[in-house]
Amino acid sequence: MYSEDIPYIIAVAVFMIVHLAIGVPLFIVLALGSIGLILLTGVYSLDSLGTTLFAAIDSWALLAMPLFILAGEIISRGRIAKDLVRLGEVLVGWIRGGLGMATILGCFFFAGTSGSSSADTATIGKIMIPSLKARGYSGSYAASLAASGGILGVIVPPSLIFIVYGIATSTSVGELFLGGIFPGLVIAIALCIANYIVCRLTSWGAAERTPFDKSRVPSALWEARYGFGAPLVILGGIYGGIFTPTEAAAVAVAYVIFVEIVLCREVSFRDLPDCFLGASKTTGMLAPIIAFSILFGEVLAVLHVPGALVSSFIGLDLGMVGSVAMIIVMLLIVGCILEPIAAILVVMPILFPIGRELGFDDIHFGVMVVCTLSVGFITPPVGINLFAASAVSGEPFEKIAVKVIPGFIALLAAVAVIAWIPGIVLWYR
Repeated sequence: MYSEDIPYIIAVAVFMIVHLAIGVPLFIVLALGSIGLILLTGVYSLDSLGTTLFAAIDSWALLAMPLFILAGEIISRGRIAKDLVRLGEVLVGWIRGGLGMATILGCFFFAGTSGSSSADTATIGKIMIPSLKARGYSGSYAASLAASGGILGVIVPPSLIFIVYGIATSTSVGELFLGGIFPGLVIAIALCIANYIVCRLTSWGAAERTPFDKSRVPSALWEARYGFGAPLVILGGIYGGIFTPTEAAAVAVAYVIFVEIVLCREVSFRDLPDCFLGASKTTGMLAPIIAFSILFGEVLAVLHVPGALVSSFIGLDLGMVGSVAMIIVMLLIVGCILEPIAAILVVMPILFPIGRELGFDDIHFGVMVVCTLSVGFITPPVGINLFAASAVSGEPFEKIAVKVIPGFIALLAAVAVIAWIPGIVLWYR
């Protein structure tokens, strides 16, 4: 990075932050920032702008994104999610606060089919929030459980964010999927513990306490078989060498259509156009962000910004503990203002080399980054899961944001465990 470029880079960074703060759409901010750096520094040709943007999304691996979104849209209208929630109730309904825990477990099980946090939050929220309120839970707290549990949608495979991370860093998507299984379980356990503590300190959850009946487990497992079938088909096909992660997304769509329309008959062919429309809208919002994020990353790389920041970071000599703590804090802050997919595309050109310099395994670092950024789903001002929970519950965004604090603390504890114990991620090696 040349010294004469530093004032331009700082000016563009301030320009982008200001425009994000006033609510300008992210893809426009990224586009203006990229073009501004190109014009001011002259290190990149505007002639190749269109080609670069097209190449950014002309990716076979990225095709999995709209397909997994479509699968989530179909499942959210069918029976699979309801059966998975019932299994959670059977397993933990006998504990104090068990219905809240069942909400978290429902999100965990459903994550294996959706790949999306907002789909997880909305689908499980629609099913569980009315039941939680009927059992005496505060409406805003019930919504906060769905919001925090929805984070599991991007940790438990298949995960849209792992796909984008793998593309951005040339990391194996299949290994990222495997690496996310036990971190997802750690996060689910942490959220259940937080809910248990909250219910012990309040009157919530007392009325639902019933003896555990092991005879109900086999039938609940059998009814949830289609929900478990999706991740088994997806992961089994990938690691069995039958199909790639992208082809697995197409198989997932075919699987959920067959299950929901033919076997369960909860969804009809007349519902499919609405499912396609919903998936198209979501994809249409994400695609420009991905394209301009990759362009912005390439411009920064040409200017040698990531290398300079890595050198500066290493020069701080904070030690391993201090460096990892600083990375986590940085990701938490970024996650508050950027959607995680966009955050990965913006910050990973800088953080990925730092992770390697600190001695992190690529898969371990990737899972830690995604888990940390996913906390941003429940932190204002972006807080996508908070908005989704508000939409399905009718509770104000602000009240849900306050009630989600126990979940936020639990997530921080889970991220710390995942960061310091590589075996949780790299168990399959």
